[in-house]
Amino acid sequence: MVQYYQELVYYVQKMVGDKEKAKDIVQESYSRLLDANLDIPIENQRAFLYKLARNIVFDLARREKHSASIEYEEEYSSIPISEQPEEILFEECEQELLAQILETIPPNNAQAFILHLYEGLSRKEIAKRMGISVPAVEKHIIRATERIKEKLESIEGYN
Repeated sequence: MVQYYQELVYYVQKMVGDKEKAKDIVQESYSRLLDANLDIPIENQRAFLYKLARNIVFDLARREKHSASIEYEEEYSSIPISEQPEEILFEECEQELLAQILETIPPNNAQAFILHLYEGLSRKEIAKRMGISVPAVEKHIIRATERIKEKLESIEGYN
């Protein structure tokens, strides 16, 4: 994890414009990662650190009421936000994290959630495929969503 320190400081410094403040934010990111009591290991710690650092910057900006300048820089970037390297990295990290969380919840909850979210099946189609009622499908999807939300909320700094 230490090997990402300098690049993370540089990334944060570009957002906040102050190297010392950037170092403090990066330190807080490492601290939150180490303090997180996760049931599952984080496979892409680099992406997770970037996400934590970015969230801390946004939280500080909201508190300091300087969010307009940060939003301006991202809003008018020459590359769309969704195509920026750190956004792609964050998306990959989030997908990995979701996959890991899905492995920890009951199989029927995970299956209904995956069929609905990733395959786009209707509740009726899922019920037929799983051999259960539509209300049971709805309960599985709701329970999966609640469990995923709980796991994500347990990760401090993850928004």
